[in-house]
Amino acid sequence: MNNNTLSSAENDIKLYTLEQLKEKYNISESFFRRYFEQNALNRFGTSSLKFMWFKEGTFLNPIKKNNYIDNFIKDEILDFYENKSLVMPQIEFCITTKCSLKCKDCNALIPRFNKLQHIDMSVDEFCLNLDKLCNSVDMIRHFTLLGGEPLLHPNFAKILEYTCQKDNIFLIKIITNGTIIPSKDIIDVVNKYRTKVYFYISNYGVNEKLQKLLKHNEIISLLKQNNIRYQIVDNWEWYRECGFADKKFAPEHVQKNFDKCCRTQCLQLLNSKIDICSKASTARETGMLNLDDYIDITDNNLRQKLIDFYQKPYQQACEYCILSNESVLPALQD
Repeated sequence: MNNNTLSSAENDIKLYTLEQLKEKYNISESFFRRYFEQNALNRFGTSSLKFMWFKEGTFLNPIKKNNYIDNFIKDEILDFYENKSLVMPQIEFCITTKCSLKCKDCNALIPRFNKLQHIDMSVDEFCLNLDKLCNSVDMIRHFTLLGGEPLLHPNFAKILEYTCQKDNIFLIKIITNGTIIPSKDIIDVVNKYRTKVYFYISNYGVNEKLQKLLKHNEIISLLKQNNIRYQIVDNWEWYRECGFADKKFAPEHVQKNFDKCCRTQCLQLLNSKIDICSKASTARETGMLNLDDYIDITDNNLRQKLIDFYQKPYQQACEYCILSNESVLPALQD
């Protein structure tokens, strides 16, 4: 939002409570949570990372997080309804379904892809998809490159460079499983755009059988040598992956699952189509489910399609999705 263009509407709206704003603009609960609330949360998170790592922006006191979130939601509502701005909280681009691991409980169901089904996004396809998306929205707050294992993509450096050149992408995350050391070409690109990119290293170290495959020390040493930012969690909690049911669950069950599922905040593009999450993408691509509520990135009315997408209470894949709370050892190999 451009603060210089705001009129008295901003001050007027800040006098409203969130409930009053929802009533004023007739905002459904699903649209409020999936778009406005998620944008506010991602705005707080990405802005905090930018300041902490790169000294960009202003310091956001975590003690006052709830106050920031409330004000950010109001800003997002104003930006959408008064300034006609569309901001994506996040999106993941799955650039390859190839992976260096074959995890039994992969929540993206990547092992479902066999050698004949594997998808490698070409550089040309990636650029066309990203161009279409960036031309259809005003900003993408958090953009993720992942797989499979994205570092297996032979043209990852080119894909990363093209992504970094987009002015309306705020922060870029590279998710890697920690088994592959980034190449010099990749490190050079990240160095070139160091205030915009970071690595997220999945930590499967608690699984002793993977110790020989994991290269955390080498990767972290390389990133530190180049002053490249990264995240790696101490403990990585995994749950049993149970796939999909044969029949639809009751609507109240689906809504309950949707409300507690973390993957609903992880829109993914795979094969030029956007789904609610990576599990849904795999289900669609491998024929596990017959889904038609994805967004085709080539759609001429992509901007409105995205708005409609965020307004749905849940997606088709959610009607069949089985969630489990059974903890399992991370990255058990099939």
